[in-house]
Amino acid sequence: MPQLRQDRLTQEWVFVATQSADLEELVVKRERKPLPSFDPCCPLCPGLAENNQTDLFRIPPAVGGGSHIRIVALKTPGPIIDATTTRSPRHFGNQGDGLSFRELVVETSDHSLCTAMLPESNLAHVLRTLKSRYDELGRDPRLAHVTIAKKHGLEGGATVEHSHWQVTARDTIPTQVSGWLQHARRHYGKSGNCIFCVALQEELETQTRIVLAGEHFVALEPYASSSPFCTQVYPRRHMASFSEINAGEIQDLARILHGVLARFYHGLEDPDFHCTLRSAPFGSAGVKYYHWSFNIVPSFPSAAALGRESCMNSVLPETAAEFLRAVRVEQAIPA
Repeated sequence: MPQLRQDRLTQEWVFVATQSADLEELVVKRERKPLPSFDPCCPLCPGLAENNQTDLFRIPPAVGGGSHIRIVALKTPGPIIDATTTRSPRHFGNQGDGLSFRELVVETSDHSLCTAMLPESNLAHVLRTLKSRYDELGRDPRLAHVTIAKKHGLEGGATVEHSHWQVTARDTIPTQVSGWLQHARRHYGKSGNCIFCVALQEELETQTRIVLAGEHFVALEPYASSSPFCTQVYPRRHMASFSEINAGEIQDLARILHGVLARFYHGLEDPDFHCTLRSAPFGSAGVKYYHWSFNIVPSFPSAAALGRESCMNSVLPETAAEFLRAVRVEQAIPA
């Protein structure tokens, strides 16, 4: 019989299987299509990209090798940010002038590589770049929130094969983020504690849903996970905003995040996934009741079909954590 579990933050109920589905049925082995190092039709490969997008700047490869990182500005349907744009104050609600824009952080010039195949040092470089862009956008008083996301594969929402991260800045706060803030603030008002810090401490004490733990970051399977192998990465130190991370913590975040993605790649047959930063809005940076994280959700067609019929997570989070811990991660390409 499935077990009914309640999400501590949102209070939503989730059916979780007490006996996990056969992982061989869930994780369908598929032949990996070899990709070329350069695709002349890819909008993010060197060459064609220069003709179609505007590079905000480039970070050349380090001495001795590696891949350069590019930041590409994309056109969006909303108003363009310029000196004439109406300013709107930062606020907790969702009204605004529709101001938004997007940037792509291209991880590598090699079309054939994904994040799990790149060296950990490359991901640290990318995270430092994302932090730099996050801080720069946070200084613009017209903007309220930035979403950082990575989409891998069609089922993960990616429209381009070339490995990249997307940065979306807007003058409004997404409804889902507002909901998380309200739930967290309500709990803090009743208990005086950050609900995320309390949950993280309990997870570290029980260890049953921990995937990886570093000096500064922890990857875990949520107790009331609504989908198989949904993995969250939290800083041990209380931080409401991604802007608060320091240089030493970025290195540990790269190790933990890369370790999770490498386990997906080698242990789960490289599933499509989306990874999203859940950070407080600029106006809520430093609050004591919210705690930022990365949320990584792989996509399994067989699990989706099961979910539509039974509305349950077919893989027990404890089983998912145990499985990922045991995955042997092969060496990435040399740095």
